Amino acid sequence: MSEHSKQAILQELNPEGSPGNNWNLTGQNTFKVGREPTNDIILPYSWISRKHTMIQRESGGIFHIIDLGSSNGTYLNNKRIHAPAILNNGDLITLGKTTIKFVQYLENNDHEKENSELTLDMTVANIQKGTVTILVCDIHDFTSLSEKLGDTKISKILQFWTKKVGAIIHEHDGLIDKFIGDAVMATWIGGNVSKGARNALRAALEISNVTRKIGESITQIETPLSIGAAVNTGEAMLGNMGVTGHRDSTVIGDVVNVAFRLESMTVKDEADIIIGEETARHLDNPEKYFNQFSFELKGKTSKINAHGGSFDQLRHFLLSTATNTL
Repeated sequence: MSEHSKQAILQELNPEGSPGNNWNLTGQNTFKVGREPTNDIILPYSWISRKHTMIQRESGGIFHIIDLGSSNGTYLNNKRIHAPAILNNGDLITLGKTTIKFVQYLENNDHEKENSELTLDMTVANIQKGTVTILVCDIHDFTSLSEKLGDTKISKILQFWTKKVGAIIHEHDGLIDKFIGDAVMATWIGGNVSKGARNALRAALEISNVTRKIGESITQIETPLSIGAAVNTGEAMLGNMGVTGHRDSTVIGDVVNVAFRLESMTVKDEADIIIGEETARHLDNPEKYFNQFSFELKGKTSKINAHGGSFDQLRHFLLSTATNTL
């Protein structure tokens, strides 16, 4: 496949289905879509969230899309996505009232053949249901930081950050599900759920520390480099849902979607970390150490209850309850 065949664009469609605005997905690997000016692709509509969705370009010209905790959700071909999904040429992305077409330039214009081959390569094997704890971490204000530092330096910083984050998660017995630009999704599957939840919290605290230290080494920025984090626990479908030779496994379910939504609330509600209600049930007296929150999420019939606070509160919680854990 030629380099041209790996390129892609997004086309905003008008109500009649004709293309309007175009955005080239070139020059970088991550494209954030949302209402605020710091996004790479700005959709200034009331139904678009501040940080709505993200598109990630990976090796081999494969693109993924993931919802970033938007109020109205991200729909791919009329189906709401709750985990990273592969984009195929001609796919329709719906964000509230806005429809966007994903167009990938294919060799010899053989679109139908390419999509068919990609579909045949999709594997769904060893699917099972299980309890999983999800950790989502995202670097705050990464787009503005990228503009200030430039592509070369920010790429090196991000490579260093992902290396450090990966080591932290593995040290605490977690699995990297996916790096999505300046964000990471990690999982703790099965076993002792309480232990997995605490390991996820320990990992979040250490990721916060290493992110701050990286920021302190960058002379061009004046404000501390920080992350928002969310931990959520629940049942999910576990298994291999990637493209052969490209991804191994992932988790799919509402627990993932809620984790990303809770992380998106960290800036809005001035909390460094938010802990889902089910995760909190597996912790020792979290109400003594954290603030309590209640969120209304689109598509939910009842509010989502959670605990959260600063990383200092998290540190105090982990130190104070250490003797009560296995």
